[in-house]
Amino acid sequence: MFRKLLALIVLAALVWLGARYVAHRGEIKLTLIVHHAGSMAKGDPVIEGSRTIGRVIKTSHIDDGADAIVIRLDRAHRRDVVTDSFFSVENHRVMVSNTFAVGKPVEDGAVLHVKEDRLGGWLARHAGAVKPLIEKFKRAADENLDALDAELASATAKVPDWKKQGKDVFDKNVGALEKKLEQTEDELKRSDQAAEAKKLREKFDRWVAEVQR
Repeated sequence: MFRKLLALIVLAALVWLGARYVAHRGEIKLTLIVHHAGSMAKGDPVIEGSRTIGRVIKTSHIDDGADAIVIRLDRAHRRDVVTDSFFSVENHRVMVSNTFAVGKPVEDGAVLHVKEDRLGGWLARHAGAVKPLIEKFKRAADENLDALDAELASATAKVPDWKKQGKDVFDKNVGALEKKLEQTEDELKRSDQAAEAKKLREKFDRWVAEVQR
């Protein structure tokens, strides 16, 4: 009798573990390290924009200067927290902002140390208000990027003629293109696309090295 009861208990535990695995398969669990978790509790929402993307599953005190908030991201939103997301922890909510984020999605089990400065908190709370402005900057930067690509393609065909006219003419035209490049670089950096600005500079430098041969 005891063996049958034990077998039933083990079977029930295995069924529960299996159901739990299926229910949470594909979700992401990560830990946020903050100065003070306040009244955050299990079940509190994790919000990005206007969407609930996950829930707090537990909080714990680490030491006098830090608390840990463990959150689970829903399967459909596993890519909605990246390595440089901004967070605001207050009023039983974890607010996430990716308006200025360029990092890669976090991996399961990741530990993120939340930057709790005024700017980061403000951005996490008011990302919706500034997002249209940032998108406007990004569209303008993309347009300038396309225009510069077209100019480089056009300039390549003109290089032989510039060289025939002498070094001064060649240098003058290349210098004019570099000024346009610098303007686009500045716009990319202002719209938080420093990586794109770097790629553009590297592309231009390769182009210059090629046409100087």
